[in-house]
Amino acid sequence: MTGLSAIAAANGWFITVTGLVIVFTGLALLAAFIASLDKLLAFWDRGVAWLQRPRRRGSSGPAPGALAHQGPAPLPRADASARTVFLGGETLEVYQYFQWLTRRQGDVFSLSRLLEQAEKRGIPRPHFHLDELLVLGLIEELPGEECGFYRWTPGISVQPEE
Repeated sequence: MTGLSAIAAANGWFITVTGLVIVFTGLALLAAFIASLDKLLAFWDRGVAWLQRPRRRGSSGPAPGALAHQGPAPLPRADASARTVFLGGETLEVYQYFQWLTRRQGDVFSLSRLLEQAEKRGIPRPHFHLDELLVLGLIEELPGEECGFYRWTPGISVQPEE
């Protein structure tokens, strides 16, 4: 017995239909999961924030609009009395590259555009070095209407490590 008669004799058609149903059910569930992934992640974030919130009795917390008027947390800065920052090796070289790139953009620049230009030019580990310059206080965010744009912090000189 060969061919279609062998398939029919061994319940092959039933097995084929069962396999197709399983595959399409799996694909439908995967599509539904992917479609609702953003809602699941938002729920997860709210749940984590809810668990980390301190529990207080007798206080309803701050007014609803009170937190909206607070600015972002201040960035870590270098010591205010030390107006000279010492950089060494690769960090100093990347600092000089970033200076060159931002001169082309103007006094005020966007970090995303700076990173894009740095990656195009093959600057090593641009995200790491940009974060390091932000932590050292060499780059500062502009306040008010220009929030989201940055500039080099005036008055800080950069010297090579000895």
